[in-house]
Amino acid sequence: MQSTHETIWIQRSYQSQFDLLGAMASEIAQGFIARGYKARLIDIAEDESPTEGVFLFLNTPQSLDQLPPALFVPGSNLSAVQVHVDHPFALPDSLLDEWTQRVGLERFRLMLPCLDDVHLLRTRFAGLVHSWMPHGIPRESLCDMDTLTEEAFVGREFDVVVTGSVRSQEEIDRGLGQLDAPVRAMAGEMAHLMIKEPHLGYVAAVDLVMGSRGVITGSWEAQKYLWGLVIAMVNRHRRIETVQAMQGVRVGVFGSDVWKAHCTGTIEYAGEVRYAQCADAFARGRVGLAWGPTQFVHSYSERIMQAMAGGACVVADDRLLVRRDFNGAASPGGDSARLFDWADPQAARAAVDAQLGDVQGSVAMARRGRALVELRCLWAHRVDAMVQWLSPADRLGVG
Repeated sequence: MQSTHETIWIQRSYQSQFDLLGAMASEIAQGFIARGYKARLIDIAEDESPTEGVFLFLNTPQSLDQLPPALFVPGSNLSAVQVHVDHPFALPDSLLDEWTQRVGLERFRLMLPCLDDVHLLRTRFAGLVHSWMPHGIPRESLCDMDTLTEEAFVGREFDVVVTGSVRSQEEIDRGLGQLDAPVRAMAGEMAHLMIKEPHLGYVAAVDLVMGSRGVITGSWEAQKYLWGLVIAMVNRHRRIETVQAMQGVRVGVFGSDVWKAHCTGTIEYAGEVRYAQCADAFARGRVGLAWGPTQFVHSYSERIMQAMAGGACVVADDRLLVRRDFNGAASPGGDSARLFDWADPQAARAAVDAQLGDVQGSVAMARRGRALVELRCLWAHRVDAMVQWLSPADRLGVG
C-alpha cells in the first residue's frame, strides 16, 4: 500500500453474533477514511468485484467463492488482508489450504489481535505472513469527558456492568457426550487446569494432560479438536462464578439469554446488546467488569476499550498485555484498570468493592482510561499498522 490513492475494499456483510463483524468492518473503514485513505464498504455478493487495491475481510468466509475472483489470478493487482479476531485454532484450515494450492500466499496477509499460540501458524501454514494488530474502537464510542464527574458516577444505573456470553450446560454436555470416555476425562482435566491457573493457555494444558499420557499433542488437528469445547467449559465456569460473587451490588449483565437463570437477587439480566452499543452498556455502570476472552490468556479483546470509552472504571482479569498496554508506563498518572486474579472469584469482588468504595479514585481512573483509548486505541490509530504491513518490502516476502 504505497499511497492513499490505493483503494481499500472492505467486505461489509457477515453473519456474526451481536452484529460484531459488520459493525467492526464499518468502523475500520471509517478509520481508513479518517486517515485520508480511499476505503469503500462493499458486498461481494451484490457489488462489482474489485480487481486492484486491497480487499480486507474479517474472520472467515464460508468458501473462497465468496471472495473476489481477482485474488486468485496470478499477477493480479489485488491483495487480501484477513483480520481474524479469534484464536488461531478458529482459522479455516481447508480454505487456507485451498488458497495456497490455487495461487499461493504471496498476496495474502493475516492480522490478529491474539498473540497467544501464534507460533503454531507458520508450522501449519507454510509461507503465511501474519502480524499482531490490537482491536480498536470508533471515535463514536467515546463518552463526553465532561460527564465523568463524581456526581454522575454515583448516579449511574448499575454498580457493575458485564458483557459477554456463556454456553448452556446442555450444549456443553452434548459435546462431551460425543467423546470417548478417556478423551472426555482429559477434556475435563484440561478445563480444570485452566480454571485454576488463569495464565495457563489451552495449548499448554493439552501438553500437560495429553502429553503426560503419551498422547500426541504436537499436531494442529489434535489440538484443535477439543479446543472449542474446553474453552466453552472454562468460559462458563469463570464467568458465572465471577458474576455470582457480585451478589449484593447492583449488577447489569448484558449477553445471551443463557444468563437469565443466573441473574437473581441484585444481579439483573439486562438483555442482549449489539456490538456497536457495548460502550453505551458500560456507560450505565460505575464499574465495568471487562473480562478478557477465554480463548486468550495473555491477549485482550475490544471489551476493555469499550468499557473505558463508556467512562466506566475498569476492573479486569490480570493479563500480560493488559498490564503492558493499559497500566504502568502506558498510563501516565496512574493505572487505567484494576486487575484481579481470575482463579479466585472473590478477588474480582474485592477489586470491585475497592473501586465502589473510592468514588474519587474511580472517577480519576475512568478519566485516565477514557483519555488513553482516545489517544491510542481508535481504529484510525490501527491504520498505520495495516499500511506498514502492506509496504512494498513486505510484498516481496519480508516478514
